[in-house]
Amino acid sequence: MATDSQFIKSILLTLTNELVVLPNAAVAEIISPQDVSEVDNAPAWVLGKTRWRGTDVPVVSYEAASGNNAEKININTQVAVIYSVNSDEDRKYPFIGLAMHGVPHVSRFSRDQIKLDAEAANHHPMVAQKVRINGAAAGILDIGAIEKMLDSASI
Repeated sequence: MATDSQFIKSILLTLTNELVVLPNAAVAEIISPQDVSEVDNAPAWVLGKTRWRGTDVPVVSYEAASGNNAEKININTQVAVIYSVNSDEDRKYPFIGLAMHGVPHVSRFSRDQIKLDAEAANHHPMVAQKVRINGAAAGILDIGAIEKMLDSASI
């Protein structure tokens, strides 16, 4: 039997047609945004900015980043507020918001439950690696890549 230290506490985020996984420690909070203001000249995958705990947080769409239509922010939308991974002096935004329309699930997985999905093509700009967790397809969210995308969008 695995000891507690061999488990990875993760959050599975349910997006329109996919699951993404990231470490539990990467998520500051799951919020229901009250107001998301549009950003001028932003790419389609930037849904806008919301105010959270006195800080502007850009809200991005996983779906639109892969060329699909972004779902509109509505009463059912939740946003995973994710910590930036850049060092403090390099941070334009200390947090990034990822829009989702499903229910997040906090889970603990052993290393044996997470397998590299060698057959899956990884063409999503926000995904570091495609995996299978207990047989279900998921992508490991690449927070650094999202930050680079935001930097290149100059918002």
